[in-house]
Amino acid sequence: MDITLVLKQMIILFILMIVGYLANKKKIMNTESDKLFSKLIVNITCPALIIYSVVSGEHLKDNKIIIYIFIVAILYYILIPIIAKLLIIIFRIKKNVVTLYESILIYSNIGFMGIPVVSIIFGKNAVLYISIFMSIFNISIFTYGIFLFGKDLNVVKSKKSFINIKNFYNPGITSAVMAIAIYLMNISIPEVILEPIRMVGNITTPLAMLVIGSTLANFSIRNSIKEKWIYIFIIIKLLILPIIVWFVSRFFISDKLLLGILVIVSGMPVASNVVMMSNEYGGDQNFITKGVFFSTLFSVVTIPIIAVLF
Repeated sequence: MDITLVLKQMIILFILMIVGYLANKKKIMNTESDKLFSKLIVNITCPALIIYSVVSGEHLKDNKIIIYIFIVAILYYILIPIIAKLLIIIFRIKKNVVTLYESILIYSNIGFMGIPVVSIIFGKNAVLYISIFMSIFNISIFTYGIFLFGKDLNVVKSKKSFINIKNFYNPGITSAVMAIAIYLMNISIPEVILEPIRMVGNITTPLAMLVIGSTLANFSIRNSIKEKWIYIFIIIKLLILPIIVWFVSRFFISDKLLLGILVIVSGMPVASNVVMMSNEYGGDQNFITKGVFFSTLFSVVTIPIIAVLF
């Protein structure tokens, strides 16, 4: 892969983040607009991007590859908690933050940042791959993720449902399933319908980066920058983890695109879903928020670095 191209694309995304940051500081954007735009991205623009990219992309030589991608995605979310636990032991993470550390290592920002980044680096054909990963991500975070936070708080034994089926009816999974179904059935969508989908989907990347930048503007860097755990976390999450994933996976995965996406997914910033889950189940939201903030900030530098691997 051309590292210069990856670096160029990440700089472009970073500039968009800066625009969002400045827009917040100038009171053009605020917390309310961030929430509004986030809903727009999650419910409309990102699903449109998924559907358009998958439907308009080149068809795979063999549809059995989709089953293979599903298997790889499932194995990834089975094995990544084990790798996370091992890293926690190796780096002697304090017991009181083990659950928090594990959650921010496992769950990467696939939808909000992952899809735009992957589509820019690998092209729109890669969106089919990451859509499958996003489906398994949702299943994992609403099962194992809930268990992870709930085990310390006895949430599983409380009146709260351990697995709420409603969590699986979200735009991310729905659009991914729709896109894959249309792809497999080789349904032809009229241009008059496909073009608006494309136009709406193309809003995703710039709008997502603006929102991320605006969100970062609300965060106090001065007080957090002195905390040593942040730097250890950045090294583990954004560099060591993807290198381990690459080293292990390259012996079993011959598809370079799939391997590249797997590594990029593991090196993505922490998913914002983890913040919401931590808040709902009584975890340390401040700790998680710092993880999201700094992983997003430093990923602009680390993603081009791990891109060297492939």
